[in-house]
Amino acid sequence: MGSLALAFLLLGPGQDEAEALRLEVNRLKGEVSLLQSALHERDALLGTVREELVGAREDVRDLKERPQPVAAPFLAAPPPSSDKLGVARTALFAPRVDVESFLRHDTVVLKLRRVEAGSVRNVAELELTPDASGVDLPIDQSGALYLVEWSTSEGHFYNLLLRDGASGQPAASVPVKEKQSEGRFAFVGYRVD
Repeated sequence: MGSLALAFLLLGPGQDEAEALRLEVNRLKGEVSLLQSALHERDALLGTVREELVGAREDVRDLKERPQPVAAPFLAAPPPSSDKLGVARTALFAPRVDVESFLRHDTVVLKLRRVEAGSVRNVAELELTPDASGVDLPIDQSGALYLVEWSTSEGHFYNLLLRDGASGQPAASVPVKEKQSEGRFAFVGYRVD
């Protein structure tokens, strides 16, 4: 009987220990369940934040694509024209650059840039070849301020004209000379589709 009592004593505390372990496991399961609930709530919150960020990115993209406020001040008080800068004092529809010469002219490289409040963006690079009398400027945003930087290497004498493509009226002119083989046009442009 002594060995049975000893075995009972050994098993007795073991059952209490097993019960204590079972309670601890159940308590830990409860904590894990609470943590999983908190994790699901956090994931739902992060999903909402991600959706709002996507919406904010689209709003920022829309704001960037809107015409910048630099065009209105330019039209209100444009700088004066010079031999190196032709300035259109009014907005142009379907702007184009033409050569005012019946004789041969050299190739003119045109770089179209859009002026924004914080930067200048390249829009297009074009060539006005000797066999062409003009080229349409592919503006990418109506109501924006643009610069056309032109350059040539040969130095024939002729005038470059910036025209309103809708009316055909000249808006600005700059001379091309032997020692003046580069310059700019500045204008506010609108697309006409």
